[in-house]
Amino acid sequence: MREQLDRELASLRQDLVKIYAELDLQLHEAMESLIHEDKEKAKKVRRATHKIDQESMKLEERAYNLIVLQNPYASDLRLLQFIIYVNFNIQRMSNHVRNIAKTTERAAGHKVPGGMCDLLASLAHLVYRVLGETVRAIVENDLSTATNLPELDEPVDELYRTFFKTFSKLKTNDDIEAASRVMMAARMLERISDNSVEVGNRLVFLLTGRRETLDDLQELEPEELDDMQAAQGLALTMGQKEVVKAANQIPEVELASPTSPRPATSGPDAEDDDEDDYDDE
Repeated sequence: MREQLDRELASLRQDLVKIYAELDLQLHEAMESLIHEDKEKAKKVRRATHKIDQESMKLEERAYNLIVLQNPYASDLRLLQFIIYVNFNIQRMSNHVRNIAKTTERAAGHKVPGGMCDLLASLAHLVYRVLGETVRAIVENDLSTATNLPELDEPVDELYRTFFKTFSKLKTNDDIEAASRVMMAARMLERISDNSVEVGNRLVFLLTGRRETLDDLQELEPEELDDMQAAQGLALTMGQKEVVKAANQIPEVELASPTSPRPATSGPDAEDDDEDDYDDE
């Protein structure tokens, strides 16, 4: 019974990372379609985001079923809560990516003024970094990486504000509608970054069991962050090879594949310490 629950929890975590990675890849594709006015690619992105939404709904249903059927507690319940919360943010980010793809279809053929497309590409690269580090923190169960997310989000906000300054300097003969479309895409990117930081905030509760935020942890030393870590169940390390493989699909992420699973440290999970990694089943 314990082994089956661990496997189901680990499978949920693995699928969550896969969906997050697919979302990141579709954001890259959406930005490519917008910058290069590729309507066909934009349509593919829209279809892909609908598939992400469907997979997210299935993941959420599986998580709620485990809560009802298994009555989990401690780290198991925190993991399920984390999956549900992250899944909610993934669906919001998926909608933002879809809106960026829609912008491609509506803005194609228009001359975007004021170098706004270059600004948008720069903004996207900053957001890719936030998403990549969020996934890294999830995969490695790393508070230190998570605490860097607000700092990575700051230049996103700063560059987003630059769009308003650029927009205010447009001339009467500039294509204001095209500029407005790009402004909307910039807003979507800024919201995606914020959603990803929110995922990092929720990771704090998963790993510590405390209702702290990333801002609360900003001034702590790595040793202090390590001391905050709560005992975790085996599900957070089972299937780690597949989790790392999924994360490494993201261009901004490069993680080394683990050679062996780490043992569980929490009481109810300790009996499964010798459980083999199930990647090769």
